[in-house]
Amino acid sequence: MIAALRGVVTHFDVDTATAWIDVHGVSYEVRVPAFASEWVASRERAADEAQDETTVYTYYHVSERNPAPLLIAFQHRAERDFFRKFIEVPDVGPTKAVRALTKPVSEIARWIESSDVKALQSLPGIGARLSQTIVAQLAGKLTQEALLRDGTEATPAPVADSEGIRDDAVEALVSLQYSRRDAERAVEQAVASGREFAALEDLLRAILEHQAPADAAAEAAR
Repeated sequence: MIAALRGVVTHFDVDTATAWIDVHGVSYEVRVPAFASEWVASRERAADEAQDETTVYTYYHVSERNPAPLLIAFQHRAERDFFRKFIEVPDVGPTKAVRALTKPVSEIARWIESSDVKALQSLPGIGARLSQTIVAQLAGKLTQEALLRDGTEATPAPVADSEGIRDDAVEALVSLQYSRRDAERAVEQAVASGREFAALEDLLRAILEHQAPADAAAEAAR
């Protein structure tokens, strides 16, 4: 099992969405989701200029039907973790999943959490029936992924006690690359709704629900 690679990106083919990563003289060919193409291309340019090393988190896949190993690379561990959940959905295998990820993980996770099957159908290979299956399987399980700031790494949120849920929510958002001021503001806005929160996950979901209209307005303005 190859969990991660650290090396120099020596080649990136946009047409096939594959990159070569040289790790101490051994080149690994990895498949890259479309949403990460710009980042990988920038790492190839950096390597050309200064031989800068890059770390990628990988998902290794091989099956009887496709015995040739497939190594899929992600910039952040949180993106790989999302991918693992995504491919657990019936009829979404690794090959279909990597083709479908043309949008950032946080955006797709928000679509799933809000049951936006129409938006999911805009992803390559995701039809009406499969989009409904994805929502049925994953809605309610992607709160933290949906709160990711695009292009950032998430760390697991701490377990909250009844008296420290607000503080824990702030720390959880900071771990998702919110500034502390933005995190505190988001928590205050959710608490101001008057709802009671028995667990950290409940408060994080309320924050996500509060952000949804603003995200929709921003999308409509594009």
